[in-house]
Amino acid sequence: MSNPETTTQDLPEAQQAAGPPEDAVIRRVREHVDYENRFVTVHFDDVVFPNGAQGRYTRITTGAGLGVIAVPYANFRGIPYLGLVRQYRYPVGEFTLEFPRGGSDDLSLEEAARELVEETGLGFNSGRLLGTIRPDTGILDTEVAVWCTTHTLDGLDSGHVEDETGATVRWYSHGEVMGLVTNGKITCGMTLAALALIQNAGVIREF
Repeated sequence: MSNPETTTQDLPEAQQAAGPPEDAVIRRVREHVDYENRFVTVHFDDVVFPNGAQGRYTRITTGAGLGVIAVPYANFRGIPYLGLVRQYRYPVGEFTLEFPRGGSDDLSLEEAARELVEETGLGFNSGRLLGTIRPDTGILDTEVAVWCTTHTLDGLDSGHVEDETGATVRWYSHGEVMGLVTNGKITCGMTLAALALIQNAGVIREF
């Protein structure tokens, strides 16, 4: 006699029964700012946890709490290419490959275009919102909009080098980008999340 198994359609109900109640939130009692500069604000707030215990919780706001990512996209003879920025990231002490990104005043395409120009020198033909991400929900309250920007072949070699960081743009086919992910050459969490969004949106299959 076989044992009964939970089916896919039963799963949401089973998860709801086993999960925490909807009101199981961490409630802020008092906000404290422990440190602040023009880049980050570090809060160490008084809170009450779902079990009723009182404590403190650290949360960090980067800039205005908003950011943008530009995912440069071009099609060459039916092959999709993505533009990545190579630059040295001081906190991790490594050169990284990332999509152009940065803090912003809002989540608009105009802000994404500004970051794109600053880091790559590239113009673009059109932009499409892929979605928004939360880089680290455990400590950051930042929200980031991910935009796909499309480019023509004659405008890809900008020769641009960002003054402050020395960042340069490099183009890889979609297959090469997936290989870089598999080989651990792309480790930026926001870039990996943006890749998931562009895959899910079907943008690459449309061209």
